[in-house]
Amino acid sequence: MPVAQKIKAAGRTLIGIGNRKNTNKHWAKSCHEFRYYDTLVEAPSTEETPKASEAKDAPPPPPANPAAEMLRRAVRLLAETKGEAWVNKRSVWHMVKRLDPTFDPKEHGHANFAERVKAMDVVVEIKKGETDHLLRVR
Repeated sequence: MPVAQKIKAAGRTLIGIGNRKNTNKHWAKSCHEFRYYDTLVEAPSTEETPKASEAKDAPPPPPANPAAEMLRRAVRLLAETKGEAWVNKRSVWHMVKRLDPTFDPKEHGHANFAERVKAMDVVVEIKKGETDHLLRVR
């Protein structure tokens, strides 16, 4: 039995760490939470903007925003499970981590998940609930 299954069977939480080039994606997905080394240490902000000639050689950006699709999918799955359109924001974060343990809002330019949700107002509607914010897919 693989080590990840043994740890989970024992009722423990499995948190993995590795680098992007050499980490097996199946290992990362089998963890409850997975972090890449480069996201743990903040890079110095000495980045230069690309020159016009370099910008032409750059590949076009991907057509869809993977973070937006992950958020949409998590809210939709929770809504289907509960049978209600509005779901708690905290349960969405847990669903996102279950769908992709490697997901980190910092990789998408936000300090935390709450900021990420606020920035994704075109994907989800937000309203204040009794104890937490509620989200619904637009």
